[in-house]
Amino acid sequence: MTLSVVLDRLRERAESDPALLETLQHLVDSEPVVDPFGTPAEDVTELARTLNEQRQADRLSQLRARSLTSGQVVEMVPSISDRKGVDRRRARGTLLGIRIGNQMLHPSWQFDPRRGDTLAGLRRVLAALAEVVSDGLDADAIAIMPRAEADGASVADLLADGHIDAAVALAQLAGDQS
Repeated sequence: MTLSVVLDRLRERAESDPALLETLQHLVDSEPVVDPFGTPAEDVTELARTLNEQRQADRLSQLRARSLTSGQVVEMVPSISDRKGVDRRRARGTLLGIRIGNQMLHPSWQFDPRRGDTLAGLRRVLAALAEVVSDGLDADAIAIMPRAEADGASVADLLADGHIDAAVALAQLAGDQS
């Protein structure tokens, strides 16, 4: 990746992320660092830590807003009669669950509410994501991220549209780029 591409991406992200813009401005305004691999100034470290904590909190809040609890999965999917059934699907790799505190969340992109079940091909997509990342939170992030390689569609979008092979390929591509 060239420096100009990195700068373009930073510029795009900063337009929609005021905290990133503030951090970048602070870095531009701060004293130049002689050793780019040296320890940053304490105020820069603290600002980065605060920004990271806020992003993590936002990420979890967004996940909660667009996910189903195990109880809600039981209500939506008639073939699952209880929470143990939800647990079995997760254990078999046919459902993604993410534990946040004492709650298990299941991102809604996995479900087809009209059919009352998970989307066709979900097992294959989850297997592809498991090859790329070991953490459910990261798998979810990859699944919902719009990708230029797919004309702005995400893995979840492709899966919902029935393009299972394309969704699997896009998930695997994320591993090639890490």
